[in-house]
Amino acid sequence: MFLRYRQHAATKPIVAATTLALLVFVPVFAKENTQPVETQNRYTTSVDGVQRSWRLYVPDQYEAGKALPIVVEFHASSSTPDWQGQLSTFETLAASAGFFIARPEALYTRESDGRISWNVDRAEDGVDDVRFIRQMIDEIRKQYSIDPSRIYATGFSGGARMSSRVACDLSDLIAAVGPVAGIRYPDDCSPSRPVPVIAFHGKQDGINPYEPAADSPAHWRESVEDAIRGWVNQNECRDAPSETAVSSTVTRMSYRGCAGGATVDFYRSDDGGHTWPGTPLAGTLQRIGMGFTNSEVDATGLLWEFFARHPMD
Repeated sequence: MFLRYRQHAATKPIVAATTLALLVFVPVFAKENTQPVETQNRYTTSVDGVQRSWRLYVPDQYEAGKALPIVVEFHASSSTPDWQGQLSTFETLAASAGFFIARPEALYTRESDGRISWNVDRAEDGVDDVRFIRQMIDEIRKQYSIDPSRIYATGFSGGARMSSRVACDLSDLIAAVGPVAGIRYPDDCSPSRPVPVIAFHGKQDGINPYEPAADSPAHWRESVEDAIRGWVNQNECRDAPSETAVSSTVTRMSYRGCAGGATVDFYRSDDGGHTWPGTPLAGTLQRIGMGFTNSEVDATGLLWEFFARHPMD
């Protein structure tokens, strides 16, 4: 059984890009974005004796017994479910298309500075986030009718890495994933089926570099293209990738002929920074040092279009 209570105002920044970003992001964000995220319910449950929580958005058109899709959306490191909602604005789309949004909250302290993140590497001394997500989905399904063939996951930055992890470990539940600015293919990845993947990454990303450097943190040693290649190989995609110019600076790499009908779509931005393409927070993110955001690409809309095409068989 899980507990529910109403949403409270968020007070944390989206991501700790630099010390300056940590100092200025919250007041700048609060000043420029006075519209709250659409009211959601907050739920809690105990996982291995640890209290965990998530936000849940329920569309108005939901009727008991009418199964709807659900998107699990992971926030960035040092962020919150509320800020992730402001970043992606998924509620607007969910309200019209008719699907649930679950935004779990991270608890893991990976670094000595105390920043909260996801236990993507499944460190033994950290919380079990994979078990948490499985239990969260199970508990949501006890109260609401969720279409078991249309459970999807996405996330930003550290949340993108977590969406990559659940594609590996929860492929029996997750139909497709969409990492934004943080796709990974872990060394221990072993999904039970081909998993459709759509990803977005900017080549000017200063937080999760397109090509990691020698001094990059341990959780970011793999290049973005190597991560994409890992999923292409995992899904046994046979066709040569097709390239489509989405704009003068954004290219879509599409991989087809994959096992089980899975596909891999990768949107590469030549000038994009550490951002969510199409977010209304583009100006704010650039001012705090996250880099340029491509406004001609709507990551949220493209994610949902991709998910809708890839229910689990």
